[in-house]
Amino acid sequence: MDDEEWLASVSTGKPEWEYHEICLWLPHKPETVEDIANDMVANGFRLDRAIATYEGKILDGRHRYEASVKAGADPIFVEFQGTKGEAIAYVTSENVARRHLSGSEKKEFYLHLAGALGVRPHGYNGRNQHRMVDETNVPSKENHADDIGVDRRTVTRWERERKQIAADLELSSAFDEGGLKCVKEVKKRRKATKEEANRIAKLKSLGERSEAESSNVGRKLDKYRDQGINVDEVESEEDKERARDDYREKQRPITEMADEIAKILIDNRDYKFVAVLARAAYPKQGDLEHAYNLITAEGN
Repeated sequence: MDDEEWLASVSTGKPEWEYHEICLWLPHKPETVEDIANDMVANGFRLDRAIATYEGKILDGRHRYEASVKAGADPIFVEFQGTKGEAIAYVTSENVARRHLSGSEKKEFYLHLAGALGVRPHGYNGRNQHRMVDETNVPSKENHADDIGVDRRTVTRWERERKQIAADLELSSAFDEGGLKCVKEVKKRRKATKEEANRIAKLKSLGERSEAESSNVGRKLDKYRDQGINVDEVESEEDKERARDDYREKQRPITEMADEIAKILIDNRDYKFVAVLARAAYPKQGDLEHAYNLITAEGN
């Protein structure tokens, strides 16, 4: 598109614009509006920074639009041409990949993004009529990670939380209303105080130890549930002890292997093995086993 065609596709003026839902996935920063407004007062609205609209609403350029209103500058609008999936890709590329968003801001954007586009499980190749876009090529975790600029493990962690929110009607409604901030408020309200948690833990322990008391314990726990407290989140003393035992059992092979490696290092007094062991400190699956195999092979 040459300059004349581009100018013909844009409009000027200041109607009361609404923001597209995709635009609202991004954080709003009043200080950014202030900075842009000051620049507009001095230099006017930049022609190369037109505000993108889509479906009659602002898709990209919320800060620029508000700054133009504040500065009394005439904004320029250009209608985005493409599918909803392409509109999402455009906003992601223009904002998430280029702007310095915090980890929590990227997380919130991901929760919206994955809710709209989905996350392709292994072997998935179908359609979902409930998603915003009708695409057979649903992005994988790796695709989302690359687009947002984080690693796959981060996306995996975010995806677990997204599914938790989606499965909980109250949390899902809170997220739709005000994002993660509202979700945190609901979780905080549900969380038992330390005193309540101690009482709940004792009740649950009593119920586990005594079958005769289980129905009475159940009624008392229901009273806490009626107050909106997440009883299931509170562990009984038995739960905590089982968790500690499970953790110790899972760590036992690693601890034993680390002891063996340390003995070999001491016996051989070869510092190249120390470097191998250092690499094993990185949290990649198989590194410790790899270091052990290398050391035992070279040390014998």
